Amino acid sequence: MNPSTITNQTKKTMKKRLNFGSLMFNMVVALLFSAACGIAALPAVGASLVAGTAMSFMDKAPGMLFAGVQKEIWTDMLLEGFYPSGSFIAEARDMSSFVEFNTINFAEAGANPSVLLDNASYPIGTSQRTDTAKTLALRTLDTTSTIVRNVEAMESAYDKMASVIYGHKQELQRTAIKLAAWNFAPQSDTTLTPVIAATGTLPSGLRRKLTFADVLMLVKRFNLADIPENGRVLVLNPNHETDLMEADLALYKAALAGNMLFGFKLFRTSATPVYIAAGTKVAYGTAAAPSTDMYASLAFQKDEVMKAIGTVEMFATYKDPGHKGDVINFQMRYLATSLRTKGIAALFSPAV
Repeated sequence: MNPSTITNQTKKTMKKRLNFGSLMFNMVVALLFSAACGIAALPAVGASLVAGTAMSFMDKAPGMLFAGVQKEIWTDMLLEGFYPSGSFIAEARDMSSFVEFNTINFAEAGANPSVLLDNASYPIGTSQRTDTAKTLALRTLDTTSTIVRNVEAMESAYDKMASVIYGHKQELQRTAIKLAAWNFAPQSDTTLTPVIAATGTLPSGLRRKLTFADVLMLVKRFNLADIPENGRVLVLNPNHETDLMEADLALYKAALAGNMLFGFKLFRTSATPVYIAAGTKVAYGTAAAPSTDMYASLAFQKDEVMKAIGTVEMFATYKDPGHKGDVINFQMRYLATSLRTKGIAALFSPAV
């Protein structure tokens, strides 16, 4: 549900439900107390109703229980459907359940045993598998603060705070997707992490177009590396998607109809990584250099990449006297990366 559609009346109803629950709780406690102490039930219940009603009209000053309840509601709203179903990031393994103190501890398996064919020499050789312990620390994503002034909230025909929360969610999603795209792509070309240069022709000074032959080369490289065919994902940069459309529109339409191209599940995003001419990935957050940086698409096998969300907190100052309103921001612990240097790839467009 889009938070901007939540009306002020809906928000008021939500508050009333919370207050009604508190009153019911007070009544039950009053009945138990009266039974235990031998006090008449009616006066005890009446006193609880009076106290509960008085609390329901109390202002939501900072530090009160109401503020905590509000924060929980907004945080739940931010996390609901955080990974869009139509995004490539939904394909990655979700390891949020393994997060402890905003880190993930696991072991990368060592070498598998060898197989002897028609062995006639004994004793059979032995070896000990050495697993490599790994600790992944989640990144910290902080949103800048937004002020919802009291006058704006009172005069708006819609729920201004809900709309503001939704804006924070959108920006956190954009950053999460960009981090995933960057980290799911390999640093450089290896046997298990192909980085393939596009070969399509264009006039001098422009970037080479991606061709279907380049995608087939990616298929070949994955097959030679024994990357499992099930769960392969191809995330196209919009420029590369246009290249394929121009090369063979009918073939690409057929791929879109089944959302598959040569065994890869298709996605697209503009938040793809950048490579230099040598086929090396530029560091995340580095300012773009138009003369040398090359846009890229990425590919991966979904069991080789992961995502995780740790703690998510809303920081708020309600009824700030200086700003005459509420000041809020969010902090999310998050990570999306490859689990090992295997089963990830990139296709980039060098200059002609």
